Amino acid sequence: MRAQLSVLAALLFGLTACGGQSSSSSNTASPELDAALARGVVPSGAPAAAFGDIPQLLSPASWPFEEGAPRTSGTGRYAHGAYYWTDFIYDANGAKGPNVPFYRIGTPTGGSLHYPAANMAGNGADLFVVALGRKNGELFFRVDWQTLIDHSVPVAAFAIDNQEGGSEEWPGITGLRSPGVDALLTLSANGAFIDYKDGSGPQFVAPVTVDMASRSFIAALPQSSLATDQPWTLYVASGINNGEGGFLNDNAGFRSLPNQPPVFNLAFRDYDDEPALFNFWFDESQSTALNTGDVSAFSQQIDWARMGETEPEPLRYGYSNRWYLSSVAGTELGDGNFAAGVDRSEAGVVADPGYYDAVQPYGIYIPSSYSPSSESPSLFTWLLHSFTQNHNQYSASVPNYLLAACENLRQSVCVTPLGRGSAGYYETAAELDFWEVWRDVAAHFNIDSEAVFTTGYSMGAIGSINLMVKYPEVFFGGVILAGSHANANLLPCSLDNNGCVEPKGPELMENLKWNGYYQAHGTFDQLVPFPDARATADGMRDFGYRYVFDHYLVEDHIVWTLKDAGYSAFEKAAQWMVDWQASEGQRRAAPGELVYRWEPDKVNADWGIGPTGAWWLEELEAVAGAEFAEIRAQSGALPEPSISLEPSVGELIFPDATTLSPAVRDSQLWQRGSAEAATGELRASLVQVAALTINLREAGIAERDDKRLVLSSDSSYQLRLTGLDDGQSVEVEGSRWQVRNGELVLSMPAGDSQVVFP
Repeated sequence: MRAQLSVLAALLFGLTACGGQSSSSSNTASPELDAALARGVVPSGAPAAAFGDIPQLLSPASWPFEEGAPRTSGTGRYAHGAYYWTDFIYDANGAKGPNVPFYRIGTPTGGSLHYPAANMAGNGADLFVVALGRKNGELFFRVDWQTLIDHSVPVAAFAIDNQEGGSEEWPGITGLRSPGVDALLTLSANGAFIDYKDGSGPQFVAPVTVDMASRSFIAALPQSSLATDQPWTLYVASGINNGEGGFLNDNAGFRSLPNQPPVFNLAFRDYDDEPALFNFWFDESQSTALNTGDVSAFSQQIDWARMGETEPEPLRYGYSNRWYLSSVAGTELGDGNFAAGVDRSEAGVVADPGYYDAVQPYGIYIPSSYSPSSESPSLFTWLLHSFTQNHNQYSASVPNYLLAACENLRQSVCVTPLGRGSAGYYETAAELDFWEVWRDVAAHFNIDSEAVFTTGYSMGAIGSINLMVKYPEVFFGGVILAGSHANANLLPCSLDNNGCVEPKGPELMENLKWNGYYQAHGTFDQLVPFPDARATADGMRDFGYRYVFDHYLVEDHIVWTLKDAGYSAFEKAAQWMVDWQASEGQRRAAPGELVYRWEPDKVNADWGIGPTGAWWLEELEAVAGAEFAEIRAQSGALPEPSISLEPSVGELIFPDATTLSPAVRDSQLWQRGSAEAATGELRASLVQVAALTINLREAGIAERDDKRLVLSSDSSYQLRLTGLDDGQSVEVEGSRWQVRNGELVLSMPAGDSQVVFP
């Protein structure tokens, strides 16, 4: 209930990690990809950010083992002579204190400890990887931090039970306990210290090598310092260095209670330890344990006899978190003021971006039917999170929609990116995160790129529309829940309101002729007014496009989504995806008719994102200063059948055992007729276009003897033609050129022009 109320309150208010260097995204070390997993692909039409080599984490030079950290958080494995544990990301929140910071309201954390100093970067004690191994008479201990801009900030403690006896206290860490602790090893920039609990206190045993590029602390201890003749029970905790290699206990600075341990993070918590429901950062059980001080539930058996094994990369079915390494981080994001870490500003509920580290998490659901080696790839679906929410929204508070969309009604790999924070609307840094996550998923999982749905609630719905209108070729369809892309008159998001996040009407949605479209909205929506949603659906209707609009008569914006924790509130949305799949099969191949309207300021060439074309229209550029540009094109070589509209208005959907809410459905389908005979004529009308490429082979006319282009433009432009045979003649207004290397670039005047191929 606390989590529910926190979400409700928030909605009502409606680099690398090494200090800015780029070395941690180097390819100098390449941890194995999941060799057992068949790979999917990123579909054509996606921007450059979705393609290319996946950046790899650097391996610290002082670590003598091959890399093997799992890519699934909350899992571990023996690999290459060591044991590796990957922790949850952004879960270093400690116990629940008396003064919960305002920034935690949107996606509530289990704990509420505060990072008081700037060099802690809002996340300075976050465990990323814990590893240990044995080689050449030495024991190696390693901690990789999620955020590290000052090596003096964090400290990690290894509580070791390696023999009979021991006691529960963790010396030097007030209030923390677990059974049978025989020794406590701490790693910090001050060095490695062992307290054998014999009354002599912590003893220096080895220096700690700090590798800022990999954000690693590594210590090599003499093997004689700790017995390894039997398996260990190991616990690991992190905190803030007190300057002497111990744990700082700062109740005022951390905003903790006097009896709470000064611990921010505990390793070895898995998905049984941290159930997903209302657990937005997988730290609820950690918080509960730290409130009591008893951390005995979170341990790992370390069997030194197994260090020579290499277990496969964990493949977790159901819901989990994974991580990837982004191409940008730190000062490359936002206003350039954050080298790494988390924007913990308490000026408001959200920050955009909010998470600046190179390593970023995403949520993923793997259906029970998934097979890595299957010749039939899994369906793939995006579930984009809402404003103030994070990548775990659907597992935490919308679990029945997650199950309906990804398991029960349809078996699909489903993914939710963090989007660099809770307010990115899947543009700029949030859009880059989206495409880089897609690249990572495609590299590791056997997914079908030909029938991808993007779905989302509220901001996630708006983000789904934003992505579809930029990249209509990529998506099979979209599910828009409590979102809109239109601004009705006299409402808070009217066109003349400069404070509106989405100040545009449905014009861009004319790009969606070939996409499936489902929308659902509640009458009493407090944040996205119903008239805006209605106007969005009406735009699809007026364009003559296919759509389904379910008007839920008694629902609002906030409570509606929380109801899904009790029953499947969005079952009809998941069922629509099933029905559309059965009807259409996969995304549309090159169409004979298309409209592509885009906003030039959405293009970021450095990051490889933004609208630059669809299908056989490529490399589009707008005239300087244009707020929008548009192309309407037809290829006679790809004749489309005639279309008769079949509208349906006012269909009642009664509550049933699954969805306990009434709705009224409006929809529009197509009845297809016959197509005209194919021709070689391609027509295009250009508005504010400075350059474009027409792929004549994809448009179907390259091989035709009767091909010609009939073009109209309001400005001069550069035209590049591809897909032609070398030596072919091309004529424009009496001037003739020949094709070289399969292409030809022409400078075209404003007005009407024809390109012929004599």
